[in-house]
Amino acid sequence: MVIVFGLMATMGVLNMTTEFVPMIIPTVMIPLTLVSVGISVVASFIAGLFGIKLKMEGPKKLLEVLLKPRVLATAFLLNAVIMGGIYLNKYWKNYPRLLSTIEKEMAVRSQTSDIAYEDVPTNQAFFKSIKSSAQAPDGVEQVWRIDTGSGSFRPAIASNGRLFSGNKEGIISEIELDSGKVVRTFYTGTMVSPRLTLWKNQLYVGEGTHDTHHARVYRFDLKEGKLVNNFQTKGHTEGQAIVGTFENEETLFIVSGADGLHAVDPTTLAVKWEVNPGHMDAAVVVDEKGYVFLGTGREKGDDSKNKTYAAALEFKTGKEIWKHELPASSWMRPVLAGNHICYVTGEIYFPSERGHIVCFDRQSGEPTAGIHTLQPLASTPKVVDSSIIYTSIKGLVCRFEITSRRNLWCFDAGTKGISFAGASYDEKLHVVLYPSVSKGLYVLDANNGNVLLNWNPSDAEGPWKKTYSDVSVVGDLWIIADYDRSIRALRAKFLPRTAYHK
Repeated sequence: MVIVFGLMATMGVLNMTTEFVPMIIPTVMIPLTLVSVGISVVASFIAGLFGIKLKMEGPKKLLEVLLKPRVLATAFLLNAVIMGGIYLNKYWKNYPRLLSTIEKEMAVRSQTSDIAYEDVPTNQAFFKSIKSSAQAPDGVEQVWRIDTGSGSFRPAIASNGRLFSGNKEGIISEIELDSGKVVRTFYTGTMVSPRLTLWKNQLYVGEGTHDTHHARVYRFDLKEGKLVNNFQTKGHTEGQAIVGTFENEETLFIVSGADGLHAVDPTTLAVKWEVNPGHMDAAVVVDEKGYVFLGTGREKGDDSKNKTYAAALEFKTGKEIWKHELPASSWMRPVLAGNHICYVTGEIYFPSERGHIVCFDRQSGEPTAGIHTLQPLASTPKVVDSSIIYTSIKGLVCRFEITSRRNLWCFDAGTKGISFAGASYDEKLHVVLYPSVSKGLYVLDANNGNVLLNWNPSDAEGPWKKTYSDVSVVGDLWIIADYDRSIRALRAKFLPRTAYHK
């Protein structure tokens, strides 16, 4: 491309001609000139930071400046400071609240209670059906709904007419079961991710996400309403801390991610023994013979060569009794089913289209039953008679018969998004309750998986929000804590011909 400029010359009054003199400027030089000017400006600016004034040879001078030992050392130090600042910010962000902050908060929140709370030392997972056919409700009544200010990841526990529920802001609410009134709160300041444990009027609370480090398990005295002590780990305490008993000895078992398993005294929190079989986020299970069953999982970003295991340990020493490799990660506590100990497995940090139920003989560790699924499993299973009710991360609900090693039925809720909610069992109605991610509550026939009711709240009752926690069945109430900020109590409604009696 060229640009032509014309010049006119007069040759006389009668004889006039016009001559054009071409003057060519290559326009390709324009962007190169701009780049050169830009480099010079940048070079001058950077050099100015070091007190150097550049002339026409800016870029060349800049290179000479940057290669000087003093400049290289300064740049290295500056990078180290920046990277150190980023690391410290991340470290502090994922560190639990300071104990001084928690104690200050609890000094304001502390309230006493005269209630002698019934123990809830672990998560009930075994049920004996007392009805042969399901009792289908005609509807659902919302008894109450409260705003807790932040959502919950795990279901509430119930004791003596009270509910205890922790949320993402690190606040644990004690709630009247009948009215939904919050009577007092406890504080940790970090997300309460595991289910709570109540034992001898003591409330045990874990905390954190997968990024949390040095997480604690806190022990609150419910009579005094105060923080008594805590046990600090090097990892996170996402799995429920459970109290196990064998030969009159009581032990609190704390799982802590990459920091393994800690067996501690439930009162003093002094360590009895510790083991680290792998990354542990699933609570352990203790049986009547003193076997402690555990499962491990693959942490995000770990080496694909890492393996996951199911194992049985001695209650008093932590000594390994047996150990077997699992086909995938165990994120939820195993369940006891007769002579079997059964695990649900699946990956959540790596692409996967399969899950498993794997059962072993409790004493020998020999494989006894199992099944493959087309979706990962990462929610707490429930045992009903000789079957396991399990759910997948994509909303599949199934009932697996251990003896015949097959699914009796499956129901696909077809919801969008990942779900960590497990199915619950109402033994009085012989129904399965599944809180879906986006389609409300499903009430299923425990015998065949047929949908008896799909309840969605009205606008006046408050919209259904993403739910990761199981339904807590407390008497004739169904307690649902969503991941947004609500806890609601529901009750099945029956027409007079099928009136429901407690």
